[in-house]
Amino acid sequence: MSTAATRTAHGWRAVLPRFDRGRAARALTAFGLSFGAVTAVGGIHYGIFAAMGCYVDAYGARDPYPRRGPLLLILSAAFLVAFVAGSAAAGDVWARVGVLSVVSVSATLVVRTLRLSGPGSYFVVLVAAMAAFLPPAPLTETAVRAGCLALGAAASWLSGMSGWLSRPYGPEEQAVSAAFAQTRTAAAGGWGNSGPSGAAGTDGGAKDPRAFGPSTAHPSTGGPSATGSSATGRDAYVAVHSAWAALDNARQGHGEGPAPEPAPRRMTLYALMTALESLLDTVQNAAERGGAPVPPDRAVWLRAAAAEIAAGRVPPEPCPGGRCTPGQLLETARGLWPVPLPPRTSLLAELRRLLSRSSPGLPVALRVGLAVAVGTVLGSVLPLLHPAWVAVGAASALQGGPGQQPARRARARFAGTVAGVALTALVFHSYQPGTWVTVAVATVAHALSRGVPPGALLARTLLNTPVALLLVATAVPDGLGRLAAFRLLDLTLGLLLGVAAAVLLGGVPGRRVCAAVANAVTATGTAVRERLRTGSVRAACEGTAWQRMAELWDMHAAVPAEEIRTTGTADRLWPAVLAVRRLLSWTVLGGPLPPDAADARRAGRHLETLAEAARAGLPGSPALRRSLSGRPRSPEPAHDPELHRRLTALTDALAHPAPTAVHPAPTAPATDRTGPD
Repeated sequence: MSTAATRTAHGWRAVLPRFDRGRAARALTAFGLSFGAVTAVGGIHYGIFAAMGCYVDAYGARDPYPRRGPLLLILSAAFLVAFVAGSAAAGDVWARVGVLSVVSVSATLVVRTLRLSGPGSYFVVLVAAMAAFLPPAPLTETAVRAGCLALGAAASWLSGMSGWLSRPYGPEEQAVSAAFAQTRTAAAGGWGNSGPSGAAGTDGGAKDPRAFGPSTAHPSTGGPSATGSSATGRDAYVAVHSAWAALDNARQGHGEGPAPEPAPRRMTLYALMTALESLLDTVQNAAERGGAPVPPDRAVWLRAAAAEIAAGRVPPEPCPGGRCTPGQLLETARGLWPVPLPPRTSLLAELRRLLSRSSPGLPVALRVGLAVAVGTVLGSVLPLLHPAWVAVGAASALQGGPGQQPARRARARFAGTVAGVALTALVFHSYQPGTWVTVAVATVAHALSRGVPPGALLARTLLNTPVALLLVATAVPDGLGRLAAFRLLDLTLGLLLGVAAAVLLGGVPGRRVCAAVANAVTATGTAVRERLRTGSVRAACEGTAWQRMAELWDMHAAVPAEEIRTTGTADRLWPAVLAVRRLLSWTVLGGPLPPDAADARRAGRHLETLAEAARAGLPGSPALRRSLSGRPRSPEPAHDPELHRRLTALTDALAHPAPTAVHPAPTAPATDRTGPD
């Protein structure tokens, strides 16, 4: 293997998620105790409801503890409401259809509003569907079942929060460490390592001028196509954005008012991220313009810092090249806090933002609700053994992490289900498991599924399938073999239904994508104008701009997840996302500038023109280009030529985005923390 390939492989091993033994052990304890205790007291027929409550542990694994605790409580309450609503609708087809549709839409909106990491509304829909397809039960029986479910949810809440005792800042540290490691991988792998002449760097590969985003050169000049460094550079920004989101989510409280300074450890992580942001921007400049190579000591520092942060320590030299002490870095960070984190908002404001025209949330929720409604009807009228799996399968095809299209999710779930059914049939072909064997096998399989990496959907489905079969087999007296066959049939029908819904109803409407781009450009333009006019940016103006930037990032993450075909919209959108972000970071994190009202007017008018053009069509579309035709070139401010370069990059990103063939890795945007299940 070449030196470059070896370096890249080592870098990927440093950032790829591994089996999470701690999470698996916690899931084993919570699931086993709640399932086993209820089974021992009331029998396995009640134990399965406690096991259903344990599905709460699928959520919040990447959220900081101050935020994770309250949100998991809200999610547990949503589980209970969905279970009771489903139980009330049992026995009546149309009541079932109405309740499951409302639960699906509401749960999707609630989970997106909370920005809780995990599999979206999938498990909320599963709990409601399982209850809705049970035989009708009296209120007292429903109350007992709901109590068992609440016990399982409580055990999972304690399990999810147990890490607070040993590593209270663990989620933020892991996110920041991953950002350092991914940036190091990108820098050491040749991204930005070309010399001033643009010659090949030490890795022997040709430099791609679009390796990290839009090129300032016109596309007609030609240039190499996207290479591996393009994906690596994008991954670096994804990791950095995710780390900022983790620090943002660690802040306490909601509502208006100044943000209080966080605990010393979180402030240290914030200070390290400001240093990393500066280095990231420097390397991006080198990648775009063939600037000076990144010194090797920067990559060494990034690797060492990533290891120290992951271990819960402060790097001995907190700045690249050892140019500052920890105290100096913290003092600088206190002068910036909380930039670039957006202002705190209420949950009601988050919901209003989710329902706005620049958000993908409402179309996504309505499509999930319609697919679940049709799946519920089919499950009710077809002679199926366990019809709830049709509705659940329809929801699962439309739920998952950003960057995973419905067809890919359906293929992964189908392959995992086939493997899980085959494994279950092989193990229990001639052996009917007893009560405690069922408890033990289901507990171990559930724990293993929680320990696998978040993006390993096939492996997770393979492990979840035996759990579902064993739990349902306790209530369906038809044997595991027949139940497994119907599991495959029912879930396949639901997956096909979900994919069909994605085809027939389309993806995120283009007008919403255009609105998100225009809003981000408008808010950034206001901040740029203010900085040029006064020399600084007010907190309210800066916060609004970062919020619109986060919404645009959310839109970019949602587009591929809602498209059944590879349309290239996400790739066309990415250069604009990066260009807006870099212009905004220059505006709020740059050094002082002398005020210049004339420059402020020219830059403001230019960005207003770009925002107006962005409303006319998607980046690179004929409508957007027509809107920009005949417009003046980007202004050239007298005091900082860097602004001219970034304005030009944004113009090119909108008019000529030069989409690549590289598909984005799954992201964890600040405004939507849902991820693969």
